[in-house]
Amino acid sequence: MARKAGAWLRGAALAGVAIALVGIGAARHPAAAPDVVLIVIDTLRADHLPIYGYDKQTAPRLQRLARCAVVYERAISPGTWTVPAHGSFFTGRWPSFHGAERVGGVQADAYPLRADVPTLAELARAHGHRTAAFVGNGTYVAPEFGFARGFDVFESTDLGSPRALARAVTAWLAEQDGPFLLFINILDPHEPYTPPPPLDTRFGPKRPEYGDMITRVVNAGRTVTPEMRAHFVAQYDGEIALADEVVGTILDAHARLRPGRQALVVVTSDHGELLGEHGLAGHGIDPYEPEVRVPLLVRYPDARGAGTRVARRVSTAAVFATVLETLGIAPPPDVDVAPLDREHPVWIEDVTEAGARVRVGYDGRWKLIRTDGRDAAYDLDADPAEKTARDAAAAPALRAALDAFTTIPRPPQHGPRPVIDAERAARLRALGYLD
Repeated sequence: MARKAGAWLRGAALAGVAIALVGIGAARHPAAAPDVVLIVIDTLRADHLPIYGYDKQTAPRLQRLARCAVVYERAISPGTWTVPAHGSFFTGRWPSFHGAERVGGVQADAYPLRADVPTLAELARAHGHRTAAFVGNGTYVAPEFGFARGFDVFESTDLGSPRALARAVTAWLAEQDGPFLLFINILDPHEPYTPPPPLDTRFGPKRPEYGDMITRVVNAGRTVTPEMRAHFVAQYDGEIALADEVVGTILDAHARLRPGRQALVVVTSDHGELLGEHGLAGHGIDPYEPEVRVPLLVRYPDARGAGTRVARRVSTAAVFATVLETLGIAPPPDVDVAPLDREHPVWIEDVTEAGARVRVGYDGRWKLIRTDGRDAAYDLDADPAEKTARDAAAAPALRAALDAFTTIPRPPQHGPRPVIDAERAARLRALGYLD
């Protein structure tokens, strides 16, 4: 809900210069090209999964997938909310370069993707893949933001229920006979936290009197008590379990309906969620680790790295180039982020509701948050909870890299802003984006 109010590449890339991907080869479409299944579980923070050390069994199917996939331990979203993060998935560019960012000074509004930026679906379709998207968060992963471009099928109506979404995906899979790129956005565990029984009590007590949105408590100026937090965390975890069930249903359907077909499977999230840390709740604007560190599991078609874990910090924007490389498709020459198996800088970009620019960079143990020109550095090894901000002078190399990244000219954003009519306002209100 929008709230009120790594290792670096050497040389030029250290300064944040856009990366030209080389060595991938000319565009081609192998006769036995693999399927691509890209699943985004909306609002899922990494540390609420047992594969990242959580002490509750919220995601047994993701644990099973991890045994045959590469688990990236420190994956960082390039955005703090849905629109910029999905823009980077689909384009391999940082938010200020693909253009799908918040409109400063306007609550719950954003620009669309720049029209001249090619999307993953457009590139895959041009090379013979059928393309389809099934979207739970149809409010923001929507055609008006450019996210339907390149998809032969783009379904978002009545798919807010994860189980309904799984049924729609399964029906579509049953009709396919050639290679495809399938994108799935599962809305849960996004607010409101309303897991069905018995998931609503599996992970702790349910206290209906506290409601189903922790952001409403925080935005009203109330203190989140330990009892309140336990309730909201239990409901959030219940929704994670529901999303995990749906991932399992979809992967089982692919195995059953596409026997013998190789597939690149990616499971990740667009952003995490603050559950009372720093006195905050929800997502958007404040790039603390619970909000930007997300799960990332990749099962490669050739079983490469199956069961291994990668400790190096990566950006989920690298999913774009990873998919293209797997399909043998040459990327656009000005794409920003290399595939996951190559070192790349890790940036986060956002715009506050007041219109201030937020940028974040990482370098080893250091994280630097720059908001409207003001810096705050955090030593994530010594202070993983980000409780004590340090002066940027403590991380001079990172500060210099962020300075260089900031000074790269950005393309102007002239795209039309989506109209928030009564119907759209109602959807935004139901998700907690509007009062």
